[in-house]
Amino acid sequence: MIDLNKIKQRILQGEQIEEIIEEIDWKEFEELITEILKNHDFKVYQNFRFKTRRRYEIDIFGIKGNSILTIDCKQWGRGRYKKSSLKNAVDSQKERTEELKKFLKNNLIIKTQGKKLIPLIITWLEEDLTEYDKTLIVPIWKLNEFLLNMSDYV
Repeated sequence: MIDLNKIKQRILQGEQIEEIIEEIDWKEFEELITEILKNHDFKVYQNFRFKTRRRYEIDIFGIKGNSILTIDCKQWGRGRYKKSSLKNAVDSQKERTEELKKFLKNNLIIKTQGKKLIPLIITWLEEDLTEYDKTLIVPIWKLNEFLLNMSDYV
């Protein structure tokens, strides 16, 4: 499991976040996001697979109150073509979210009636895009603030 305090210490000692990120795999990144959601009292599902017209997977979705966050985790570093890749990721996440809504509509275990499905992309780094096509792009270091003030954003 990722130790945020150790990461913070490494940054304070002058290490670049990009160097630290390279040591963390995608699974640890998803686990970190899951733990943050749980600390905010979300019921969390990881790597949720379902089938409507084809097979889909949501990295993480969390339910709290009237909100269902559908999260795609992107552990990208810096690089060219990032903006277009993020737009593609948003399009894919919106499709998965719509299909999840259809799938859950008749689900007896996970009730969605009256709940708002909110697609999110969680990244390591601050991106040029913070919102695209009504999907928020939140760097992980702002996730806590986002969750505390979610009603201001959605």
